[in-house]
Amino acid sequence: MNDIEEFANESIPVTYCLEDAMSCPEYRDAMPIERLLSLYYFKQGNVRLGDLVSEVLRRHFTPPERFQRAILSDEQAKEILSGLIEEGMIDGQYQFVAVYRILTDFCNFPKEYTSFSHRIINLNLKLKGELLEYKSLYQSIQKGINSHPVLIASYKRWTEYKPETDEHYSVFKRQKVVADALIKILRDKKILLKE
Repeated sequence: MNDIEEFANESIPVTYCLEDAMSCPEYRDAMPIERLLSLYYFKQGNVRLGDLVSEVLRRHFTPPERFQRAILSDEQAKEILSGLIEEGMIDGQYQFVAVYRILTDFCNFPKEYTSFSHRIINLNLKLKGELLEYKSLYQSIQKGINSHPVLIASYKRWTEYKPETDEHYSVFKRQKVVADALIKILRDKKILLKE
Protein backbone atom coordinates (compact mmCIF):
# COMPACT_ATOMS: atom_id res chain seq x y z
CA MET A 1 0.00 0.00 0.00
CA ASN A 2 3.04 2.31 0.38
CA ASP A 3 3.23 2.84 -3.39
CA ILE A 4 -0.18 4.52 -3.34
CA GLU A 5 1.12 7.20 -0.98
CA GLU A 6 3.25 8.59 -3.82
CA PHE A 7 0.04 9.95 -5.35
CA ALA A 8 -1.12 11.79 -2.20
CA ASN A 9 -0.33 15.31 -3.48
CA GLU A 10 -1.86 14.92 -6.94
CA SER A 11 -4.66 17.21 -8.03
CA ILE A 12 -6.79 14.28 -9.17
CA PRO A 13 -7.96 11.83 -6.47
CA VAL A 14 -5.57 9.06 -7.51
CA THR A 15 -5.61 7.33 -4.12
CA TYR A 16 -9.39 7.14 -4.24
CA CYS A 17 -9.33 5.88 -7.85
CA LEU A 18 -6.79 3.16 -7.02
CA GLU A 19 -8.72 2.04 -3.95
CA ASP A 20 -11.91 1.93 -6.02
CA ALA A 21 -10.13 -0.12 -8.70
CA MET A 22 -8.79 -2.54 -6.06
CA SER A 23 -12.32 -3.06 -4.75
CA CYS A 24 -13.36 -4.48 -8.13
CA PRO A 25 -14.03 -8.23 -8.17
CA GLU A 26 -11.50 -8.92 -10.97
CA TYR A 27 -8.58 -7.22 -12.65
CA ARG A 28 -10.49 -6.82 -15.91
CA ASP A 29 -13.04 -4.69 -14.04
CA ALA A 30 -10.25 -2.41 -12.81
CA MET A 31 -8.57 -2.10 -16.22
CA PRO A 32 -10.51 1.00 -17.39
CA ILE A 33 -9.38 2.90 -14.29
CA GLU A 34 -5.81 1.67 -14.79
CA ARG A 35 -5.82 2.80 -18.42
CA LEU A 36 -7.27 6.21 -17.51
CA LEU A 37 -4.72 6.90 -14.77
CA SER A 38 -1.78 5.56 -16.77
CA LEU A 39 -2.75 7.64 -19.78
CA TYR A 40 -3.12 10.71 -17.55
CA TYR A 41 0.45 10.36 -16.31
CA PHE A 42 1.84 9.28 -19.65
CA LYS A 43 0.46 12.41 -21.33
CA GLN A 44 1.97 14.54 -18.54
CA GLY A 45 5.32 12.95 -19.32
CA ASN A 46 5.46 11.21 -15.93
CA VAL A 47 6.03 7.67 -17.16
CA ARG A 48 7.23 6.48 -13.74
CA LEU A 49 3.88 7.19 -12.05
CA GLY A 50 1.99 5.79 -15.05
CA ASP A 51 3.92 2.55 -14.66
CA LEU A 52 3.40 2.60 -10.91
CA VAL A 53 -0.39 2.72 -11.35
CA SER A 54 -0.24 -0.47 -13.43
CA GLU A 55 2.22 -2.12 -11.05
CA VAL A 56 0.07 -1.38 -7.98
CA LEU A 57 -3.06 -2.82 -9.61
CA ARG A 58 -1.36 -5.85 -11.14
CA ARG A 59 0.30 -6.66 -7.83
CA HIS A 60 -3.08 -6.41 -6.08
CA PHE A 61 -4.87 -8.75 -8.50
CA THR A 62 -2.06 -11.20 -9.29
CA PRO A 63 -1.22 -14.13 -7.02
CA PRO A 64 2.31 -13.76 -5.56
CA GLU A 65 3.64 -16.82 -7.40
CA ARG A 66 3.00 -15.10 -10.77
CA PHE A 67 5.46 -12.36 -9.84
CA GLN A 68 8.44 -14.67 -9.68
CA ARG A 69 10.99 -13.36 -12.13
CA ALA A 70 12.90 -15.41 -14.63
CA ILE A 71 16.26 -16.62 -13.39
CA LEU A 72 18.91 -15.85 -15.96
CA SER A 73 22.45 -16.88 -15.10
CA ASP A 74 25.40 -14.88 -16.33
CA GLU A 75 26.39 -17.82 -18.55
CA GLN A 76 22.94 -17.85 -20.18
CA ALA A 77 22.98 -14.06 -20.55
CA LYS A 78 26.40 -14.20 -22.22
CA GLU A 79 25.30 -16.95 -24.62
CA ILE A 80 22.09 -15.14 -25.59
CA LEU A 81 23.64 -11.69 -25.96
CA SER A 82 26.65 -13.06 -27.86
CA GLY A 83 24.21 -14.72 -30.23
CA LEU A 84 22.33 -11.47 -30.81
CA ILE A 85 25.64 -9.68 -31.47
CA GLU A 86 26.83 -12.40 -33.88
CA GLU A 87 23.50 -12.24 -35.77
CA GLY A 88 23.91 -8.48 -36.12
CA MET A 89 20.74 -7.86 -34.12
CA ILE A 90 22.86 -5.85 -31.67
CA ASP A 91 25.32 -3.81 -33.70
CA GLY A 92 25.95 -0.92 -31.34
CA GLN A 93 26.14 -0.20 -27.63
CA TYR A 94 23.08 2.04 -27.87
CA GLN A 95 20.98 -1.12 -28.36
CA PHE A 96 21.81 -2.19 -24.83
CA VAL A 97 18.90 0.07 -23.83
CA ALA A 98 16.65 -2.76 -25.09
CA VAL A 99 18.79 -5.33 -23.27
CA TYR A 100 18.55 -3.23 -20.10
CA ARG A 101 14.77 -2.98 -20.40
CA ILE A 102 14.18 -6.72 -20.82
CA LEU A 103 16.75 -7.97 -18.31
CA THR A 104 15.64 -5.52 -15.61
CA ASP A 105 11.92 -5.98 -16.28
CA PHE A 106 11.95 -9.77 -16.44
CA CYS A 107 15.23 -11.28 -15.24
CA ASN A 108 16.13 -9.55 -11.95
CA PHE A 109 19.09 -7.68 -13.38
CA PRO A 110 19.81 -4.50 -11.39
CA LYS A 111 17.81 -1.43 -12.44
CA GLU A 112 20.51 0.99 -11.36
CA TYR A 113 22.54 1.84 -14.50
CA THR A 114 25.97 1.49 -12.90
CA SER A 115 25.21 -1.94 -11.41
CA PHE A 116 23.58 -3.13 -14.62
CA SER A 117 26.53 -1.93 -16.69
CA HIS A 118 29.02 -3.66 -14.37
CA ARG A 119 27.09 -6.93 -14.64
CA ILE A 120 27.08 -6.74 -18.45
CA ILE A 121 30.80 -5.85 -18.53
CA ASN A 122 31.53 -8.91 -16.38
CA LEU A 123 30.06 -11.08 -19.15
CA ASN A 124 33.12 -10.19 -21.29
CA LEU A 125 31.04 -9.57 -24.42
CA LYS A 126 32.72 -8.49 -27.62
CA LEU A 127 31.09 -6.01 -29.97
CA LYS A 128 32.77 -5.41 -33.31
CA GLY A 129 35.74 -7.46 -32.11
CA GLU A 130 36.36 -5.44 -28.94
CA LEU A 131 35.39 -6.09 -25.34
CA LEU A 132 32.68 -3.80 -24.04
CA GLU A 133 34.01 -1.16 -21.66
CA TYR A 134 32.13 0.06 -18.61
CA LYS A 135 32.26 3.82 -19.17
CA SER A 136 31.06 3.80 -22.78
CA LEU A 137 28.40 1.13 -22.11
CA TYR A 138 27.06 3.08 -19.12
CA GLN A 139 26.94 6.31 -21.15
CA SER A 140 25.24 4.55 -24.08
CA ILE A 141 22.52 3.21 -21.81
CA GLN A 142 22.07 6.47 -19.90
CA LYS A 143 21.90 8.63 -23.05
CA GLY A 144 19.97 6.04 -25.04
CA ILE A 145 17.19 5.63 -22.52
CA ASN A 146 16.59 9.39 -22.64
CA SER A 147 16.54 9.54 -26.46
CA HIS A 148 12.81 8.76 -26.59
CA PRO A 149 10.20 9.35 -23.85
CA VAL A 150 8.84 5.79 -23.93
CA LEU A 151 12.24 4.09 -23.54
CA ILE A 152 12.34 4.80 -19.81
CA ALA A 153 9.00 2.99 -19.42
CA SER A 154 8.44 -0.73 -18.87
CA TYR A 155 8.39 -3.19 -21.77
CA LYS A 156 4.61 -3.45 -21.31
CA ARG A 157 4.41 0.25 -22.21
CA TRP A 158 6.66 -0.39 -25.21
CA THR A 159 4.17 -2.94 -26.52
CA GLU A 160 1.29 -0.47 -26.07
CA TYR A 161 3.06 2.52 -27.60
CA LYS A 162 1.41 3.94 -30.73
CA PRO A 163 3.25 6.91 -32.24
CA GLU A 164 1.20 9.86 -33.40
CA THR A 165 3.64 12.30 -34.97
CA ASP A 166 7.02 11.49 -33.54
CA GLU A 167 10.19 12.22 -35.46
CA HIS A 168 12.12 10.02 -33.00
CA TYR A 169 10.00 6.92 -33.67
CA SER A 170 12.84 5.14 -35.52
CA VAL A 171 14.97 5.44 -32.35
CA PHE A 172 12.27 3.60 -30.40
CA LYS A 173 11.66 1.07 -33.20
CA ARG A 174 15.32 -0.02 -33.31
CA GLN A 175 15.23 -0.70 -29.55
CA LYS A 176 11.87 -2.49 -29.78
CA VAL A 177 13.19 -4.91 -32.44
CA VAL A 178 16.04 -5.97 -30.13
CA ALA A 179 13.73 -6.19 -27.09
CA ASP A 180 11.26 -8.37 -29.01
CA ALA A 181 14.05 -10.67 -30.22
CA LEU A 182 15.37 -11.02 -26.66
CA ILE A 183 11.89 -11.81 -25.31
CA LYS A 184 11.43 -14.47 -28.01
CA ILE A 185 14.75 -16.13 -27.15
CA LEU A 186 13.99 -16.11 -23.42
CA ARG A 187 10.60 -17.71 -24.11
CA ASP A 188 11.99 -20.25 -26.60
CA LYS A 189 14.56 -21.32 -24.01
CA LYS A 190 11.78 -21.55 -21.37
CA ILE A 191 13.64 -19.02 -19.21
CA LEU A 192 10.69 -16.66 -19.44
CA LEU A 193 7.22 -18.16 -19.37
CA LYS A 194 4.51 -16.76 -21.61
CA GLU A 195 1.91 -14.74 -19.77
